[in-house]
Amino acid sequence: MANAGRSWLVRRAERLHADSLGQLRHSELSLSIAWKWLPVLLLVGFVYGAIAEVTGRPKTGSSPALFSDMPLFLATSALTGLVLWGLTLFWSFRRVLVFDRGLLYGYAQKHTARAIFWEDIDPSSLRTVEAPAGVAADGLLRTQDRRGKTSLGVSGRYAVVFHGVATALAGGVQASRPGFFTFSTARTPDRLVTEILRAMAETGIYRSGPAGLQALPPVPISSATRLD
Repeated sequence: MANAGRSWLVRRAERLHADSLGQLRHSELSLSIAWKWLPVLLLVGFVYGAIAEVTGRPKTGSSPALFSDMPLFLATSALTGLVLWGLTLFWSFRRVLVFDRGLLYGYAQKHTARAIFWEDIDPSSLRTVEAPAGVAADGLLRTQDRRGKTSLGVSGRYAVVFHGVATALAGGVQASRPGFFTFSTARTPDRLVTEILRAMAETGIYRSGPAGLQALPPVPISSATRLD
């Protein structure tokens, strides 16, 4: 069982979905921090601070001059910008979990948890692609129907791709239709692909053949690539 990524959310997912998915084998993180937004939101914080400085003072003859407490202004404005940038961290990472019987994502809330069981994946569709440095692989992967692709990761030059069907683990939730799934990451997802193939092999779905050869190593792509 993998120890990496064993946050309380992961441990809760293990407890909640062990009956349907089995034991946790691996946890894979997709992380893309929005550093480019930091200076922009710091500037926004200073703009808000200046507006508050001008509009928030009482209109009396004895009121202090504008920006008289410059250290406080600088600290408050910078903190405001950092708080705004910190909100982007909620959308900066995603994680998928590899269990004995399938892949789990969207597990932060019970009604959003989705499982892709190994029997619902086309083994021959499993592969890894690699985009040029600085290019997001997921942005190059296209389907004829815009709803035919589900992105499980955030961003990165590598992406694991497969065709399958997701199952909602909460009762009363409408089932999804078949489509392509992509998981983008900034580093080569060798461990993720290996664990998926190993779990599929142990359940009797994947055996030696073309599926393994297509999954690794990553196939280089540099332009828009159709999946269907």
